[in-house]
Amino acid sequence: MRDAIPTDSDLMPWARAEDIARMQTTVYTMCGGGLLGRLAAEQPADFYIDDRCGRLPFSRRTIENAVAILARCATLAGLNPHALTGVTTYRTHNLGAF
Repeated sequence: MRDAIPTDSDLMPWARAEDIARMQTTVYTMCGGGLLGRLAAEQPADFYIDDRCGRLPFSRRTIENAVAILARCATLAGLNPHALTGVTTYRTHNLGAF
């Protein structure tokens, strides 16, 4: 069964800056951190996973769905989903895991 695509009214309660910052941290972690995670968190509208990418902690489809929801929530909040750098204060700390 395919995942249901959330509507704008479903996403509207999550389109707040503090929730978007949490979503950024989530997609960063889902990508395994690093440059790929940073691009997913800071430029969700332009994000893609290259075929040369190695093993990921989550499936590509799951990551792409999460990033698409982040981009849509940013748009609903009036933010530019092509450049979320410095707009929200998402925090990452790899604890030596990545």
